[in-house]
Amino acid sequence: MSGWRAVCGVLLVALTAGCATQVQQSTPVAVEKPVENTPVTTSASVPPAQLDLTVASIVDGRAVMLSDGTKAEVSGLAQPGPCWAGAATGFARSMLLNQQVRYDRATGALSLADGTDYALLALGNGAGRTAGTPTPAQKEAEVVAQRVPMGLWGSPCGGKDATETPAAPPPPPPPPPVVTTTKPKVTTTRPRPPVFFATCDDARRAGAAPLYWGQPGYRVELDENRNGIACESRYR
Repeated sequence: MSGWRAVCGVLLVALTAGCATQVQQSTPVAVEKPVENTPVTTSASVPPAQLDLTVASIVDGRAVMLSDGTKAEVSGLAQPGPCWAGAATGFARSMLLNQQVRYDRATGALSLADGTDYALLALGNGAGRTAGTPTPAQKEAEVVAQRVPMGLWGSPCGGKDATETPAAPPPPPPPPPVVTTTKPKVTTTRPRPPVFFATCDDARRAGAAPLYWGQPGYRVELDENRNGIACESRYR
């Protein structure tokens, strides 16, 4: 009888231990409650950069001078051509001048304070062209501007760096020479008859007095005082 009690006591202890083990395994683990109104991001975004750089001046459509004295060239953008360089520079001035920016010196990416990538902004507005090995996003932005067309893809550049100068038209041929069939009219001048006054009275009647030396009708014989004036007034 005592042996049976011993066996029952061993079984009771085993069962009790098994039950304790099950209770311990089924104890729930506390899980931290998620914070409400926490935004879930599904795409990569530009981290909030330390906005300690400002665009001090614009070099051209793809390069700017920063407030720390360094020159920042935006990767993926080509050197502006003569036809659209002015428009690209004006676009960069309106978007970047005196604005806080973030510039990644390793990749050459330039972004605005709100995280907007400037290369994509310029390409999408036709203020830039891709160069080198552009990213798929840069190529897509460029295609969008080409389809409109917008900026450098429109008139007058048409996507070219320089407008074609039309060749100057050839000079007109010289006029044909004028052929005259009529003979030119030859005019002959008859010599005037010599003027002779026998006396000063004749010269006065003819209204030619007084006669000066070298004039027709002047004679020394009519010049009494030999002063070069013949037939002077008698009342002089």
